[in-house]
Amino acid sequence: MEKKIDQMMDVMVQLQQSVLELRDDVNVIKADVADLKVRVTNIEENMVRKSDLKYYDFKIAEQDREIFQLKQQN
Repeated sequence: MEKKIDQMMDVMVQLQQSVLELRDDVNVIKADVADLKVRVTNIEENMVRKSDLKYYDFKIAEQDREIFQLKQQN
């Protein structure tokens, strides 16, 4: 009976060690995810959006028309 109890205690110790290792792994993953969130937020804040490109395309076309009209006047 004591042998079984000792075996169970060994299993419990191994289980506790495994849980602690998993907790460390989870903490590392949490830190990585937090870092990735910051990086994605920075990318989103700095990236050019489709609406921005449409605006620039509109402004370039508008300036091209104005240049064409000025050239036609001369």
